[in-house]
Amino acid sequence: MTSKALRLHAAAIAAATLTASVLAAGAAQATQVFSDNFNSENGGVAANPYTSFVNWTVTGGEFTLVEGARCEGGSGGCVGLDGRGGGPVGNEFNTTASFAYSAGSQVTVSYDIAGSHADCGSCANDDQYEAGILWGTVGQTVNDLTVEGFDQGTFTDSTGIILFGNGFAVPRTAPWTTHTFSFTATEAGSFQFDVRSYSVDGIGPLMDNVTVDVTGGVPEPATWALMILGFGAAGAALRRRREMLAA
Repeated sequence: MTSKALRLHAAAIAAATLTASVLAAGAAQATQVFSDNFNSENGGVAANPYTSFVNWTVTGGEFTLVEGARCEGGSGGCVGLDGRGGGPVGNEFNTTASFAYSAGSQVTVSYDIAGSHADCGSCANDDQYEAGILWGTVGQTVNDLTVEGFDQGTFTDSTGIILFGNGFAVPRTAPWTTHTFSFTATEAGSFQFDVRSYSVDGIGPLMDNVTVDVTGGVPEPATWALMILGFGAAGAALRRRREMLAA
């Protein structure tokens, strides 16, 4: 084989390798698009009531910013899902940012919940909350919807919001536990994570360590363009090599 043919052969291999790398990178890598442990909220100072979150928008009621021993790990910050002025209505907030996903993406939301562990003789023994999705576009269909490890199958949104459970009950003394829900997108879209508490006595369950991960999906247009260039370069190099060998 001539040195020129060797160079063309190497170029074809490099282009094919580049294309395979792009495919692999777009197929299965998880990206954490959101994380909040509330440790730096309000400069690390507790507050009750509290609504001025950096990453969250309060749409109803008030919350408590907790610091220290009651939070996960016994330090840092966390959120009480009911504030001092909660009153007769529920408390609700959602992530200010929206999180985009592609067709085929797997989306996983994880968060920690605990009982209030408050010394309050007149408070309810159990507090309730719901967590779920505010859809960017009404009518999204997702597959493999899984909530707390239970597969719910295919789900089609019709209202722009889905909150899981009819109010999860959290005993006041409940320890910190991790909760998750996930789905596989059938089309591109976006969502915000939404949390609602039905506690109205000023002391509610605690939340900490919220994360959102997006895995895989159909590559973005720029990635497709790179793949097409890779295929084209590989094909052209192999075609020239065949022409040289036949001459």
